[in-house]
Amino acid sequence: RFQSLGCPMPIKTSAAACFALLLSACNPMAQLDGAEDEVEQFHAVYNQGDARAMYGMTAQEFRDVTSIDEMNELVDYVTQRMGKVESTERAGFNVNSNNGVTETVVTMTTQYEMGEATETFTFKGGSDELALTGWNVDSPNFQDDVAAQEASEDVSEEGGTVPAE
Repeated sequence: RFQSLGCPMPIKTSAAACFALLLSACNPMAQLDGAEDEVEQFHAVYNQGDARAMYGMTAQEFRDVTSIDEMNELVDYVTQRMGKVESTERAGFNVNSNNGVTETVVTMTTQYEMGEATETFTFKGGSDELALTGWNVDSPNFQDDVAAQEASEDVSEEGGTVPAE
């Protein structure tokens, strides 16, 4: 015979169901799987060269700080320096839930046509409703531009003229 702990059976069942629901909502592997699916879709749209569709895949939080024109410039820049995505592999991830908000950061080592890059994708939300809030691409292919920018800043600080772009 079942020994009661003082709680009616429906309450025990409800508590167990709530606990299971909470665990599934915070499941890091489900978060990671959802994020990797989003990355795969993002890369497919990137390879089509459709910056507007990529922009549409981002969260409002991303769009609040990045205009569609800036997204077009970013995608054009990455495409010119890197080419299309050939392959990608997860290099790391972090899932953090705080005050009911879950953030998933996935770092990918991505092989583009013209070189390798480290991409960092940041998502907010549950595994079934992930929203892209950040995309960062880091590659040695961008170093020439950084050096040129630093050189132009050095010249302008000395009172000289900055070369026209």
